[in-house]
Amino acid sequence: MRVKILAENRFHIVAIMKGNACPVEDFISFGEFTTKANRVGLLNMLEDTAKNGLENIPAAWTHEANKKQKIYEFIKGRLRLYFFKGHEEQIVVCTSGQLKKTDKANKAVIEEAARYRKEYFEAINKDTLQVMRNET
Repeated sequence: MRVKILAENRFHIVAIMKGNACPVEDFISFGEFTTKANRVGLLNMLEDTAKNGLENIPAAWTHEANKKQKIYEFIKGRLRLYFFKGHEEQIVVCTSGQLKKTDKANKAVIEEAARYRKEYFEAINKDTLQVMRNET
């Protein structure tokens, strides 16, 4: 499994890679014009979380999307960025983003995040997790 660092400071915020693409990075970078401010807000939230940790950010920023599967979401307006708590300094592993249109959580997105969580910790245990950095 490969993950890409989206923000780093005291902690790393990483996202799951799909081939050579980073769907979370694409979700934050591209989208409808009407969601631009919220997408920028999500990026700022990730940077603040990398600096301060999950325990030191406002409670309104996150929500437990599925307690049993340990999946959470960052909330900015109608945008949701799903994640789970990672290993050591990788405190947040982002799996996907979504424009929320109803009050119900998208079960398919939650299941996908849970599958990634399982694969992530298997990769940690096998020492096969690859961490990618932005190329500058």
